[in-house]
Amino acid sequence: MKDELSLKIAEDALGRGDYGQCLELLQRLALENPLPSQKGAEIRMLMITAYMGQGDDQRAISTCRLLTQSRDSEFRSRAKQLLSILEAPSLQRPENWSIQLPEIDLVPQTDKNPYRNDSNHYKTESTPLPATGPTRDLGIGFSTFVIAILTILTILLSGCVQITTKIQLPQPEKINLIWDIESISKKILPWQTQFKDSLKEQVPAINIISNSEGKQKISALSLEPEKANLLFQKIIFIATKTAGIELSSPQLILKENNWVIGVQQNIKVIIDLRELPEIPGLSLKIVISPSKNNGGIQGHPLQASATNSEVFWDLQQGDINELSLHAWRWSRVGIGSLTILLLMTLALLLQRIRLQMGFGFPELPP
Repeated sequence: MKDELSLKIAEDALGRGDYGQCLELLQRLALENPLPSQKGAEIRMLMITAYMGQGDDQRAISTCRLLTQSRDSEFRSRAKQLLSILEAPSLQRPENWSIQLPEIDLVPQTDKNPYRNDSNHYKTESTPLPATGPTRDLGIGFSTFVIAILTILTILLSGCVQITTKIQLPQPEKINLIWDIESISKKILPWQTQFKDSLKEQVPAINIISNSEGKQKISALSLEPEKANLLFQKIIFIATKTAGIELSSPQLILKENNWVIGVQQNIKVIIDLRELPEIPGLSLKIVISPSKNNGGIQGHPLQASATNSEVFWDLQQGDINELSLHAWRWSRVGIGSLTILLLMTLALLLQRIRLQMGFGFPELPP
């Protein structure tokens, strides 16, 4: 109810041309209503109108670009139309399209002018135009909004990163998760620092190693499949939230069938990147280490490649990425037990043949 009242006051301020008061209210509402929501998109559309009213085309363009990522098709279409108008180059009007009047000196050329005193000449002074709306200090809401935008722009424009997710299967029913993050600029990005701080706060048991060359290594070892899937989802959620992006929850599924002599492992990874804006230079990879014998690899939309011990898979931005893998892991305990059973069976068979040949049971010498 309070938000509705504030929005109504902002609309009234916009209607009477008080763009300063309008933006102050809208910026506070924008923090409480993120962009994916319909109300967030409506608030930012009003902000664009207010920026245009102040003549601040750059902020209007920046807000339009953010609004083009809205889930609402109507607001997304309106933002694209406004963006095309705001970014359109201004055309210079030919001189022959208008008539220029010559300057006329209205001051008489005689020595004396009856309408003025010789000691006081007319003086033309430029009167400054009053600002539209009262000038106010930047509020904390506006500062927070600007910091969030700068963080996203830092990720997009400061060299980007290469993120490699390693999924290792050291033994049946166990998964190791490792993330290698490397900044192409060889410097720690603000996003990496915020991501590290968020991980330490929300996942204190995880191991994080960073260096000054923009590399980070995040690892969690010996997890059960269910716990590994939950951690996989949480790490990606924290990473995207730090960047101001919302994605659907990914899935890491491991199913195993034990056949005594070995374990058949079925791995499936699903990552939905349709809501991820296209970021030039961003590289997302997944490396799976199931065993030395892999088969049945299927990747979409990009196909995975395999070596003797690893599977490499690149993720496609703006699409649903799916990978399924079937692997076989031999069981040393199972093979050992089967070998002992075969040896015992062979020994009994040889003993039976000996008895049938009339040699009898082995005896100790007298």
